[in-house]
Amino acid sequence: MTPKVALLIPVHNDREGLAKSLRNLPQEVPLDVVVVDDGSRPPLSPPEPPPPHRLFLLRLEENRGITQALNRGLAWILERGYPYVARLDAGDTALPGRFLAQLRFLESHPEYALVGGQARFVDPEGRETHREGFPTEDGEIRRVMHARNPFLHPAVMVRTAALREVGLYSERYPAAEDFELFWRIARRHRVANLEAEVVEVLVNPKGISGRRRRRQILTRLRILLENFDPWLKESWLGLAKNLVLLLAPTPWVQALKGRMPGRRGWL
Repeated sequence: MTPKVALLIPVHNDREGLAKSLRNLPQEVPLDVVVVDDGSRPPLSPPEPPPPHRLFLLRLEENRGITQALNRGLAWILERGYPYVARLDAGDTALPGRFLAQLRFLESHPEYALVGGQARFVDPEGRETHREGFPTEDGEIRRVMHARNPFLHPAVMVRTAALREVGLYSERYPAAEDFELFWRIARRHRVANLEAEVVEVLVNPKGISGRRRRRQILTRLRILLENFDPWLKESWLGLAKNLVLLLAPTPWVQALKGRMPGRRGWL
């Protein structure tokens, strides 16, 4: 029997991270794990995940970037009729109970199209660096969206019927393609985050490069402007915050993150 949930993992040149993510998959819900190898050199040969999961490997001959890799995987998933798709990044760990809790939530709340959850972050040695909380209720999430992304991308599960309505990731929003897709979903459906932690995220010690960071901020600003509501303080706060980040030197931003361990989503 085909599982209800497909787990989408795009990866580029991260054999060890992918193996870690596959090895630690919770086993309470059967998953079809769709790995998209985004032009890795040499091509990846991932290990089989533990049962009852199944692995499907898709390859892009050249490195196309995460948006194209995600869309390649989503197209494959939609063609095969899975009701739900979950996300995970190579190197991150789905925590026990995550997929069962998210599946139960979406099955019992048909008016909801997307559910995420809370996260904890660890360094390459496995030491916890911080935790991050995300709003849980639909109304609060909608307000917060005007200031920042209220979802962690590798923590979400999405109803594929909603993706058929709104479309896949857009290449017009580089480095913030997930935020823009979440906006399209939220305009038509209710959304939520679980109160429980659902993912352990591996912190990249190198962080985001200065060039990519600037592109990400500019894209976020564009998304916030497209959804600007002058009657919401969060809209003004989101614009002000990102303009400051755009002008602030990267070392200053990194130092500020270190002093705000529980609120890095605002940066």
